[in-house]
Amino acid sequence: MDIDPELPWGHWHRIEGRSTGSVFVDDATGETWPSLRAALWCGRLGMPTQNGEPPAEVLELVHAVLAATVRREPGYRQQLADLFEGNRLFQRMFHLWLASTGLAVPARNGEGVGGLTPEGWSVLHMLAATRPYDVRRNRPSAATIAMLRELGLGPQDREARLERLEQEARRWDAAFLRSDEAGRPTIVLAKRSDGPVPVLQTVWTLGFSTRNQRDGFYDWLCRHLDRWQAWGDLASQYDSTKLTHKLLAVMAESIAERDDQAPPVTWPRLDETI
Repeated sequence: MDIDPELPWGHWHRIEGRSTGSVFVDDATGETWPSLRAALWCGRLGMPTQNGEPPAEVLELVHAVLAATVRREPGYRQQLADLFEGNRLFQRMFHLWLASTGLAVPARNGEGVGGLTPEGWSVLHMLAATRPYDVRRNRPSAATIAMLRELGLGPQDREARLERLEQEARRWDAAFLRSDEAGRPTIVLAKRSDGPVPVLQTVWTLGFSTRNQRDGFYDWLCRHLDRWQAWGDLASQYDSTKLTHKLLAVMAESIAERDDQAPPVTWPRLDETI
């Protein structure tokens, strides 16, 4: 089957009412599924259920890896620190499994995912649209797949890129925003409250000596836009240390990756004239 990467996976299914409830019917095979996620997990990928349902936490990890691959250059080290809690064997097996399913293309150096196939794009659209309500909440709560492709990226002036992203982010359930606290350049994490009027409230702050330092760090955060919702879940008004530690770990790995990709330094021989 030819997969359109612009359409959510499973769009060819037909909903049919049964005495036990609605099911998704694949007319090409005659198989029926209680949900599109079940059709993907059990039918397309041939994986077993957990208590009769596709394992939500594994599908969330699939979603996170695919989204991270779309957003920026493949970052094996960053994903290891952020998504796989430092378990390199688990990460390697997961990336190899994604490649074996035909949803992803292996990186050229064999470390991680190098890109998505058309079906991988289609699956990403479907997973984003069908996330559990307690994860997705009320739209617009986070960046859409279209935004992941371009929001905050591109050749435009940095300030223009960051301002446009901030305008969109203020509508989400969790967003990093630039601010000035007591005259000091600051980045804050604002999360929407659960009260009768769901307003944004600050749950985490990080101050800087200069605006340039702040904007440089914010630019790095914006390149990890796909992780904002998950990172936001680590912080509350009572405790934000988990988020700080997570950001430090991921940034350290991103610096290491940059250094790995830099051309080697050629030092002069001792017998050469300097």
